[in-house]
Amino acid sequence: MNNKLIKIFVIISIIVNVINSLAYPKHYDEELILDGSGSFPAQWFTQTLDHFNFQNNQTFQQKYYINDQYYNYQDGGPIILYINGEGPVSSPPYSSEDAVVIYAQALNCMIVTLEHRFYGESSPFSELTVENLQYLSHQQALEDLATFIVSFQSQLKNAGHIVTIGGSYSGALSAWFRIKYPHITVGSIASSGVVHAILDFTAFDSYVAVAAGPECTSALQAVTAAVEKEYFAGGSRQQQLLQILQAEALVEIGDFFYWLGDTMAESLQYGYYDEVCYPLIDAINSGSSGVDLITVYSNYTINSWGKTLGTPDEYATAWQQNITYDPSKSADRSWWYQTCSSLGWFQPAPAQNSIRSSMVNMTYFQTHCQQLFGQGIWPNVNAVNLQYGGDQSNPLLNAAGSNILFTSGYSDPWTQASILNSNYPNVEPSVMTTCRKCGHCVDLRGCPGGCDLPNNLDQVRALSLKLISQWLNLNN
Repeated sequence: MNNKLIKIFVIISIIVNVINSLAYPKHYDEELILDGSGSFPAQWFTQTLDHFNFQNNQTFQQKYYINDQYYNYQDGGPIILYINGEGPVSSPPYSSEDAVVIYAQALNCMIVTLEHRFYGESSPFSELTVENLQYLSHQQALEDLATFIVSFQSQLKNAGHIVTIGGSYSGALSAWFRIKYPHITVGSIASSGVVHAILDFTAFDSYVAVAAGPECTSALQAVTAAVEKEYFAGGSRQQQLLQILQAEALVEIGDFFYWLGDTMAESLQYGYYDEVCYPLIDAINSGSSGVDLITVYSNYTINSWGKTLGTPDEYATAWQQNITYDPSKSADRSWWYQTCSSLGWFQPAPAQNSIRSSMVNMTYFQTHCQQLFGQGIWPNVNAVNLQYGGDQSNPLLNAAGSNILFTSGYSDPWTQASILNSNYPNVEPSVMTTCRKCGHCVDLRGCPGGCDLPNNLDQVRALSLKLISQWLNLNN
């Protein structure tokens, strides 16, 4: 066995030994929040505001973090650019159970992570007016990453090659970065990478039903039906419903039912099957219905969903109309602008077997975008797909980069906007982590409470590490 094969075998042995009993870090919406540690002070980069207008010389301060615990400054080494998306960041990846850290430790990499513009403390403006939000786009974000990492790399002695890693929207950014800048990065991990921009994304909820399975799907549909009955009864019954769910802030019908559907979809998306499904199934088998069943569900939304995934208040139109920038509260408005202006991914109720209420339809989303940003703001998803590829149904628009690994989780409905079957498997493979709780970005963050058995998480991470190692070695 030659030295190269021995090195790969040792690396794979390391990953298998350290990724048992995974913890589940807290996240924000689609994006993992990196919970801070005092060992990693925030640093700042002077970033160009508008990369596409050379007459505009405005700049802003963009936050970034470094984890150099496994990096040798004297000898140099590779750089993992961990890409962030639609949420604030307070540290680089640092947990020994985080896949990014596992890869960095095995390959002696430095981890660098840049906060996305208009999120956290990296907003160019104190107000999120439509005029200011014109500078928020995935195109600007990609230029931010390129400008930053080239400058950063140039200041390191013997700096090695760059690999990008991201999850969800930032997984798409990771793939798109490799496609657009193959001279800057040697490879990309796109975990749950949503590279296919979709306007009317009914496939999302259709897959939620697949992930939930027949029994849980029926239970969630029973909750939705019970909620609709109480809501449309109006008067004191509607008020009691909102109080039970602690959703009094949702005064608009579309906001309320979108929130309700999202609590169900996100629960399956992030692997909380046990927490959401079993209590409802048990309650129905015990004869619960109507308000009693809603009360069982509210115990989950208040004590589980609300402590990890969000609050009803954040779904209110009034909340999202607030233009005053707040690093801890403004991510919702920023993300809605990105979806309304370019990316889409609106999730209306499908016509058949829907868990979500039919009140959540494309009319709601179009009206909501207008309420937040005015007339004329509506995404051209075809332009996004034409620019980068990503449409699995159209061979001419299938992503066509090299050295991109698309990873996904079985219970994640966002798989329907990612690459599951690559047209270019030799240079752009795809792999799925399979188990009941294997959800969004599972290969990076694991499952809540640990992944149920059997699962192939170790093998997916080992493949990721093997490919990263090959990309780096092939470009020495």
